Amino acid sequence: MTSTVNRAAAFKDCDIRGPYPEEVSDDLFEVVGAAYGADVTAGSFPGLQERMIVIGGDARETTPRLKTRLTDGLAIHPLRIIDLGARVPTPVIYWAKAELRAQASAIVTASHNPPHWNGLKVMNGDRPPRPEDIARLAAYDGEVGGQRPRAEVTSWPGATETYIGRLTETFAESGIDGLHVVIDPGNGCQSGIASRVYRALGAEVEALHDRADGRFPDRHPDCAVPENLTAVCAAVRERGADLGIAFDGDGDRLAAVDGKGRVLGSERLGMVLLPAIMEDGSSAPVVIDIKCSMALEECIEKLGGRAIRSKSGHAYMKQVVLDSGAVAGIEVSGHVFLGELDGRDDPLHTSLRLCRYLAARERSLAEMVDALPPMYMTPDIRIAMDAPEIDRLLTSAPEAFSDARIEDLDGVRIVWPTGWLLIRRSITEPKVTLRMEGQTQQDLEDISERVVGRFPELTTEVKAAVAKTVA
Repeated sequence: MTSTVNRAAAFKDCDIRGPYPEEVSDDLFEVVGAAYGADVTAGSFPGLQERMIVIGGDARETTPRLKTRLTDGLAIHPLRIIDLGARVPTPVIYWAKAELRAQASAIVTASHNPPHWNGLKVMNGDRPPRPEDIARLAAYDGEVGGQRPRAEVTSWPGATETYIGRLTETFAESGIDGLHVVIDPGNGCQSGIASRVYRALGAEVEALHDRADGRFPDRHPDCAVPENLTAVCAAVRERGADLGIAFDGDGDRLAAVDGKGRVLGSERLGMVLLPAIMEDGSSAPVVIDIKCSMALEECIEKLGGRAIRSKSGHAYMKQVVLDSGAVAGIEVSGHVFLGELDGRDDPLHTSLRLCRYLAARERSLAEMVDALPPMYMTPDIRIAMDAPEIDRLLTSAPEAFSDARIEDLDGVRIVWPTGWLLIRRSITEPKVTLRMEGQTQQDLEDISERVVGRFPELTTEVKAAVAKTVA
């Protein structure tokens, strides 16, 4: 039979994601499997194992059935499918793809989204997908069912064990055995893995929410929201730990908490971590999210590096990291890409890199954070707005602020000597997103006054965000 998949809400710019079964369904995944299998079959990438695809999934309750239907769709093509099994952290699947030199990977996961969501991350070749790649999957109208399976399907159930062994070996002499660490995988895919690695390296470990459960009963799977990390922050303070490490649902993002129970955020994590990565004084670039603070950019320059701002989003940033040969990439949402891992985002490796650096220093993480420059920046300000109004805002903002430098990498970024304003369209919902930063609190307030003076319809949300901003 044939089936046509319309570009529904589940098809995002660089992945597939949405609530189950309203947007993501079993039938959809079989069609997408057939579509992606056609792409992999048609692709050719020198140095990679032709038509080999590594698959896995997260701990969500719907993942096993969706992975089965995805495999059914893939199997109508002459592929070599390597199934890593259930509840596999996304970084392990990336590692396995690199280890096997496989052409492609497919990961059933909704990452940090709520429990009733699910989705799919794919990679064909050595670069993340582009919007046109996902659009091609959405437009597929070829064969789906009724064909005899042509794929060779094998399993690698020991992949996670092998990965753990390699990681433990890499950091065996790291000095981590002198640290007290609180680990919070939040019922996600790092449950029972991150704590095990830290204990194997001799660290004193307190583990919270360390049982994989796709319902995420203990906390929300998004570790980029400080409100979701109250338990790990409290545990670090109460137990006198050196730091806390939290992960998201599929285990590919992290958040760090210092000894005072403060969530660092990606910029401060980057400012602490980058001296360890750039110890040789290399002038290699560091890719940073377009939403990142000026303070991170200045830190990179002081270390002898060169900051490259990238469009927000995992796939976009990873592409720039690979194309630029960057030593690292820092995204606001918690992804950290490392050049030493060929651009892969592996938060467990990154957290161990951080701990190895801390173990060799006399100052604690909290003392390092205290020494960082203040940041006067709002979080994302998300405002519901119809598409025509968003278009009007994006078009009129450069004219309204003609004294500033205008950047159009992702929406409109308006830059003054004393700060900046970012206006961009949300890719997941009908909203506009704003973010502002000033060199001082007064600079931030001045920028906000200019914004609401020109766009009074934004007054309530802008003023509320600035009032909550604390350096």
